Amino acid sequence: MKQFTTWGEAYDWYWNNVAKHQKQAKQFRINSQQIFNYAGKSFPLSRMEKGMFWIEFQNHLLEENPTMSGSTVNRILSVATTVLKRTNESGLHSVELPHFKRQKEGEGRLVWFSKDQVEKMAFHATDVFAREDLSDAIIFAAFTGLRQAEMLKLKPEDIDLDKGIIYVGGKPKNTTKTGNCRMVPIHSKVLPILENRLSNRRRIFGDDWLNKDQLYRAFRKVRKYCGISEDYVWHSLRHSCGTFLGEVTHPRQIMAIMGHKSLTTSLRYTHATDKSLRNAMDAI
Repeated sequence: MKQFTTWGEAYDWYWNNVAKHQKQAKQFRINSQQIFNYAGKSFPLSRMEKGMFWIEFQNHLLEENPTMSGSTVNRILSVATTVLKRTNESGLHSVELPHFKRQKEGEGRLVWFSKDQVEKMAFHATDVFAREDLSDAIIFAAFTGLRQAEMLKLKPEDIDLDKGIIYVGGKPKNTTKTGNCRMVPIHSKVLPILENRLSNRRRIFGDDWLNKDQLYRAFRKVRKYCGISEDYVWHSLRHSCGTFLGEVTHPRQIMAIMGHKSLTTSLRYTHATDKSLRNAMDAI
């Protein structure tokens, strides 16, 4: 019997022989799509034998879906682990499922970087790894709250230094109709980065990175060097921005700056800190 070498082969066998005959077939199919979106059908099964694959997959899910609960992440993981274990037991490949940490049930991504951690990562990105582009990206993400994809798509024409505004989604042609565009004020830490990057570029950050995975790999090395847990992912920088804002302003302003569609989502990004609690007490 031919041995399976790709995720797609293992999945197709399990779907045709097991999953499609079960009551939960529809949900199984929906959850499995998240795996295909991340890895693709040709993804080597051998890479699933490494614990790092499963950690990075979880981080990916939470970066792309910041409000996703821990239990939902685990259900998606279960699709992949079930397929891998069952096809292994059936003698279709020799890849063993590794031990790895799953998400806590009922919890989503709740971690954020402190300002000291942001500064530390930005410093070491340049000082140790000689990646000023990564240092700029870390500071920019933490003090604008832009999503990774939004940051990489940003173009010089989306920046108005005179008004001190970043137009996320493209600068509106008609100033009275902003559409899906949102305006993010330029923080003093971000201003010199933009001034240095506005000339001779097609995209502000996208010219430095082929894709977000390349950016994340570089970020992961700096995070590890700084001794910061793998629970902190790139999207945690967006949580940091929400938390910084939560120390000084109302959630409705945070909602506008970060582009949330509901106040409930904004509240998930505004974590209580010592400073925010002191500000609350001083205000009464």
